[in-house]
Amino acid sequence: MKFQKGQAIIYTTLAGKQYSGTVVYRKCDFPNNYIATDFEHGGFDYLIHIVRDMREEKIFVNENDLT
Repeated sequence: MKFQKGQAIIYTTLAGKQYSGTVVYRKCDFPNNYIATDFEHGGFDYLIHIVRDMREEKIFVNENDLT
C-alpha cells in the first residue's frame, strides 16, 4: 500500500474539497484485508482521521482519495 500508518495525508472529497489528516489503519494490516477493530470496521483501503468544520472525524477512504 502507498501510505503508512501514522502518515500525514491530504484527503480529497467527491466535491473536490481537501482536508489534511493522518492514516489511522490500513486494510493490509488486518486479516482478510478488512479493517476491524472494537470501534470501527469497513471494507475500504484506509481509516483516516481529519478535522472538518472544527470537528474531529474518522472516515473510511480508498487509496485514490488520498495524496
